[in-house]
Amino acid sequence: MNEFIYSKHAKISVDKSGTGEEVVLFIHAGIADKRMWFNEIKSLAHQYSIINMDLPGFGKSEILGTKIEYTDVIRTVLDYYDLKQIAIVSASFGAKIAIDFCLIFPEYVNKMVLVSPAISGWENSAEITEYEQMEESLSSLPERIELNYNFWIKRERNEKSINLTTKDLIYNMLFDNLSIDTSEIEEVELIDNSLKRIENIRQPILIINGAQDVSDFIAIGKRLLSKIPNAKLKVIPEAAHLPNLENSTIFIQYLLSFLNQSK
Repeated sequence: MNEFIYSKHAKISVDKSGTGEEVVLFIHAGIADKRMWFNEIKSLAHQYSIINMDLPGFGKSEILGTKIEYTDVIRTVLDYYDLKQIAIVSASFGAKIAIDFCLIFPEYVNKMVLVSPAISGWENSAEITEYEQMEESLSSLPERIELNYNFWIKRERNEKSINLTTKDLIYNMLFDNLSIDTSEIEEVELIDNSLKRIENIRQPILIINGAQDVSDFIAIGKRLLSKIPNAKLKVIPEAAHLPNLENSTIFIQYLLSFLNQSK
């Protein structure tokens, strides 16, 4: 079931499915939208209730005005469905939001899966800085799509190692989301440095990285593992920034095992 939920700064597109008592909230990566989780939802919906949302500024969700505070968006969705506790499965920029939300509202979260996680307070490498500068210099949408696909997904791999269906989906998500102009939007962050506070996370955490990902995200995964008391780390071979799409079979095995074991 798809519906729109309104917060003070956003119109939020949400898909709700599944029948289980335990609820799993999916938060997508910054180069994607809620379509990135369709394989996982098919695998989980028979035993969990699923909430899959487009973050405002992505997919079918909209930012209303000139500011957005993403942790408020998450709480709005949970309050709308009267949810007291959830598991969160999140990726990259979505994982940054999930970490912030867990630190601000720990009572809502019983466990988290952090895929290729970003985190506030991390000092970017020269590789990330160079990529950001290059993206800013490009005005052509096809050039920006190609840059993002090559930087985040293809990396140094042979093109044939990436499934054609996966590539098409990623290209479609990049096209749709890079077509949305959010350059004038201010992101309001309630925590400016989650890296200094991650020891306060007590929930069970599963971190999943792709072995071919950008070095920053592999390093963040290892840092979180060393600082969060109840964390585990899995690395998926032959995968980069979206390992759930690049090696979905192994990813779903890790995901189901963690969710079921930590019930």
